[in-house]
Amino acid sequence: VDKALVEFNYVSEETTGKIKGVSGEIKFNPNNLSDFKFEGKAHISSINTSNNMRDKHLNSSDYFNTKLYPYITFSAKSIEKKESYFLLTGNMTIKDIVQEESIKFTFEDGVFIGRCVIYSNDYQVHEQKTREKSKILIKINVPIL
Repeated sequence: VDKALVEFNYVSEETTGKIKGVSGEIKFNPNNLSDFKFEGKAHISSINTSNNMRDKHLNSSDYFNTKLYPYITFSAKSIEKKESYFLLTGNMTIKDIVQEESIKFTFEDGVFIGRCVIYSNDYQVHEQKTREKSKILIKINVPIL
């Protein structure tokens, strides 16, 4: 999983970026979904928005406080086959706050491509006046070697 990449789009701020410091463990057989494992963590200090000052600020206590909370983690609890994708549901942890999140993903040619929506307000990161303004679109790309 060491070639994984997480891309994000903070909708109301029009900020996009990538997190490359991703590691984890995946056990997946599309023909046997009862025996699966999806666990991952992203090292937040590897965040790159193409603006060094912003990246530094995102690592500060105003946002992710990476000195205390260096990782975003995800641990799957269930997987479900849908018509054109798989739905992975599990616990995402940011700043020691755990929320259940769902990731839609496809698996083709040895690459997992997942998408989900989270809200920074749910994790007390750069809280906005309304939850909708804290919307973050996430794309996860995990090639399996």
